[in-house]
Amino acid sequence: MLQPKAPHSAQDDPRPAPAEPGVLRAEPGVSPAGARWSLPEEARVLIIRFSSLGDVVKCTALPRLIKARYPRARITFVTASDFLELIRDNPHLERAVGFDRREGLGALAAFGRELAAEPPDLIVDVHKSLRSRWLKRFLSGRRTAYSKHTLRRALLIWFRVNTFQGSGGKEGDFLAGLLPYGVVDDGRGTEVFTHRVAEDGDLRRRLARELAALEGWRHEGRPVLGIAPIARWELKTWPLDSFREVMEGFVRKTGGGVVLFGGANDKPVEALLAGLKDRGVSLVGRTSLLESAYFASLTDLVVSNDTGMSHVAEAVGTDVVTLFGPTSRELGYFPVRPGSQPVEIPLTCRPCTRTGQGKCTHPHRKACLEGISPGDVLARVLARLSPDSAVAGS
Repeated sequence: MLQPKAPHSAQDDPRPAPAEPGVLRAEPGVSPAGARWSLPEEARVLIIRFSSLGDVVKCTALPRLIKARYPRARITFVTASDFLELIRDNPHLERAVGFDRREGLGALAAFGRELAAEPPDLIVDVHKSLRSRWLKRFLSGRRTAYSKHTLRRALLIWFRVNTFQGSGGKEGDFLAGLLPYGVVDDGRGTEVFTHRVAEDGDLRRRLARELAALEGWRHEGRPVLGIAPIARWELKTWPLDSFREVMEGFVRKTGGGVVLFGGANDKPVEALLAGLKDRGVSLVGRTSLLESAYFASLTDLVVSNDTGMSHVAEAVGTDVVTLFGPTSRELGYFPVRPGSQPVEIPLTCRPCTRTGQGKCTHPHRKACLEGISPGDVLARVLARLSPDSAVAGS
């Protein structure tokens, strides 16, 4: 059976601990110097983040970090039902709750009253949306601070005034409100647990050909490249022909295989596999989020637009090469694994949008992405994935 990478235990995590001087380290049950407040030993902690995919994934370290400081804490994580599968098997949670956003505020109020019967000692609202504010109306308890940096983002996007120097990304933003309680970073990043899928007999029957292809490439000692060529907003999408050049060049140079990721509405991108013969498999529209995460864990590297799949791949221990156009590092979504690489062109018009919505402001539309050379991206991939760098047998 193909096994996913498992980088989230202390003995197996390949990622180095932070080396910067002065970085706070987590020690179980020990409050670091500088902690101002504390929680009960069996504190009830509520984490709220409804969406979007990338933000939910970037919150997944919080339960582990809270448990490092408060090992007996009882943690509930509330998210949108669309993303529940990504947190459902997190061993640091007592409860994972998926809220169907179509049910409206009445259903959310009922859930709030349910929680109020045993109110949380600490509410970690790392969304600050209408829904999260409404849910908190029914709850007592301390609340952490969380800043969306709305003004700072506006200054950067509209006036090119950058006040984000030294920003710790979204992970740092989400953790900031917990620092006064002695909850600190451990350097191990985000985590999505895929063992449920790895053991799923139905998946193994449904995608038997695809799994057999990956097994065969590994048996040959060939590397496996994941490709995520779609983004929610077209402005964030690298040209498909550029992805094709990278895929075909990778197969030609390494003899490896390619796994193509995409949603149910992305079927046209399957044409990218046409020139790969038996060296490409498509998961487009065929896998759930957790199943996609599992397959990402079976690859050696993922090339992706600036989109949720990039963050999912990192959360299962796979490095990424992420292509950035209208967005930038300061907005908080750059890759964080030491082996991951962002690819970008330093244009003065970047960033021009927070999410990818809006209009391009450059005279040559999407110059930020179209100017990224497929040859440059392929060179980065080949530098990482030669035939002897595959994870066969891992």
